[in-house]
Amino acid sequence: MWYTKKEIQIPKVTSKYQITIPVSVRKTLGIIPGSEVDIVSKGDDFVLKTNPIEDLKRIWKGKYKNNKCSDEYLLEIRGNNL
Repeated sequence: MWYTKKEIQIPKVTSKYQITIPVSVRKTLGIIPGSEVDIVSKGDDFVLKTNPIEDLKRIWKGKYKNNKCSDEYLLEIRGNNL
């Protein structure tokens, strides 16, 4: 089966190494101007991750004593001398 370029939506890289995310992908992922995204390696592929800050929060949640947030933990170990 043959597809036209428009049907498969292959973005081009600009001279500033930027790409335009196709409308269908933006709508599916809920990406709007100002959205934070990350590109992560998955084997031989790269994946666009939306809301990477939430992923980091999940990874680090519970890493400190007594489930304190990072700010509370830093105040505890550094003291209030800042």
